[in-house]
Amino acid sequence: MRPSTMNSTSKTSYPSVYIVLLTYQMRDVAERCLLSLQKLTYPNRQLILVDNNSNDGTEQVVKSKFPEVITLQTGQNLGYTGGNNYGIQFALDNGADYVLVLNPDTIVANPGFIEEMVEYAETNHSVGIVGPRVFLRTQEAIQNTVLFAPGLWTNIRNWIAYRANPESFNLSKDVPVEAEVLNGVCLLLKTECLKQIGLFDDNIFMYIEDAEMDYRARAQGWAVRYVPVDSVIHEQKHDGYHMTGLVSFLLRRNSVYYLCKIGRVTEAWGYAILSLLLLGVRGVTTLNRKAFMEYGQFCKRLAVAYLLLLLNRPLDSSFGPPFVQK
Repeated sequence: MRPSTMNSTSKTSYPSVYIVLLTYQMRDVAERCLLSLQKLTYPNRQLILVDNNSNDGTEQVVKSKFPEVITLQTGQNLGYTGGNNYGIQFALDNGADYVLVLNPDTIVANPGFIEEMVEYAETNHSVGIVGPRVFLRTQEAIQNTVLFAPGLWTNIRNWIAYRANPESFNLSKDVPVEAEVLNGVCLLLKTECLKQIGLFDDNIFMYIEDAEMDYRARAQGWAVRYVPVDSVIHEQKHDGYHMTGLVSFLLRRNSVYYLCKIGRVTEAWGYAILSLLLLGVRGVTTLNRKAFMEYGQFCKRLAVAYLLLLLNRPLDSSFGPPFVQK
């Protein structure tokens, strides 16, 4: 579907879309994604690959095999937020009308999905952020694009509701839906919106950054909208999500950070306390000394980060990424 306001076939008749692809130690994944993106039919697009200082040859491979791609090197691991901000700012500085933030572990399912997303954004002027339908590992499974913002009562309610009826959480329907949070796998960001609300929050590093940006957009009067447009297949990995790992730490820490930032400090205290209690129970019930010690160290590290936030202290290395950890 071609944007109805762009009847000419010339490239300049289409709003410019800069696609930002962030990589870190993902050479083969990035190459697969870039090959897939060559199928896109949107004419006025520019692809930017931002590399967070990988040492696996990503930058060299991209420059050699994909010379049409603008390659930016951050020089350090800035995380999802810092790395994407690096590319987004470049896009804004070079006159982008839209920025498409895309995970590198994706492949194109619908070559015309940018046309459809841009058409929707162009004809709905209050919409600042658009998220399409994303498939999970196969086109037989849809990954939820419409998510909930973190919160103590929200998490408790959803935990109960999901166990009662898991299908009720599939909010990515066949009609456009106003979203509290859009999954950050594939997002179309309108430049006007970005200039008003700012970029991702660098302190977050990764996880919950989509909820925080969407909150700021809605607070400034922008609509955050899911549209039922087939886009990409997200080849999300299965591993790396154990309870005492980095992903778990960031999800918990950033949930409290988010709640504090939007002024729900009492709820942030409740979330932090309940989080530590549940982790403590898990540690005890492992009945394994080594696992118990891992849970103990994890809870200690998380508690320190929580206190920095809840007591409104300056963030330091004990906060964790993006700061260098002790």
